[in-house]
Amino acid sequence: MQKSHYETQNAGHHLNIILIAENIRTPENVGMMMRLSEAFGVREIFFAGEKAVDFTTKVKRASRNTYKTVQSTFNSNAEFELERLKKEGYRSIALEITGKSKSIQHFENSNVDRIAIIVGSERQGVSDKVLNLCEEHFHIPMYGQNSSINVVNALSIGFYKITESL
Repeated sequence: MQKSHYETQNAGHHLNIILIAENIRTPENVGMMMRLSEAFGVREIFFAGEKAVDFTTKVKRASRNTYKTVQSTFNSNAEFELERLKKEGYRSIALEITGKSKSIQHFENSNVDRIAIIVGSERQGVSDKVLNLCEEHFHIPMYGQNSSINVVNALSIGFYKITESL
């Protein structure tokens, strides 16, 4: 029998994970990123970019009230936030298919407890400026005809891989 919400005991972790979401335009994706981030213990989300969506009723609905517990900042500057986090010792990881990206299957957490994961817009991905600031690029291997998946689905795979060895 399935446990109720109140019977479920979630495990915590020691990682400081921060998400930078660049130019995410769909309110449902923003809300789902909040919900997903809460589930994986993400400390903070920066929604960055000129084209990024604002905090709306649709965002709140899709987040299933996790907007109340996940610290989120809207209208941030991705480059500024990433530079600041790197100075604070965060490992910067772009989840994007690039010429230097490695399969997320090869991700190893080399005793780093601070990770900034960066995802980009549904149409354009992570900007070149931000990609150039990232230490590492990882992609999700695809086995069908399509070359991409929804940004929230990709993020869920990325979060799982980052936290799986905890």
